[in-house]
Amino acid sequence: MKSLHLALAVVGTLAAFPASAAEQRINIGVGELTCPTCSYTVAAAMRGVPSVEIIDFTEGKEFGTGTYIVAFDDEAADQDMIVEAIRATGYPADIVESGDS
Repeated sequence: MKSLHLALAVVGTLAAFPASAAEQRINIGVGELTCPTCSYTVAAAMRGVPSVEIIDFTEGKEFGTGTYIVAFDDEAADQDMIVEAIRATGYPADIVESGDS
C-alpha cells in the first residue's frame, strides 16, 4: 500500500510540472547592415522578443548583408515575431536555410 501511495505521489508531482518548451534555432538573413549601428539596432530588436538569444552572426557575401543564428523558446516566441521585430526597425529580414546567405 505504501508503494501505491508513493507511486501516486510521484505521478502527481510530475503532472504538476508543465512540459518544458523546446528551444528552436533559426537562421535569419538581414540586409542593409551598412554600419555598426545597424547591427546593434537589429540585435536590440531581436532581443526585445521574449526568450530570444543571438547565437552567432556571419557576414554575407554581398556588402551590408548577414545571417544571424537565433535561439528562442517556442512557447514564448515564434520565428515570425522575430522577423517582424527586425522589419519594424526598417531592415529587410527573412528566414534562410543553413546553406543560404
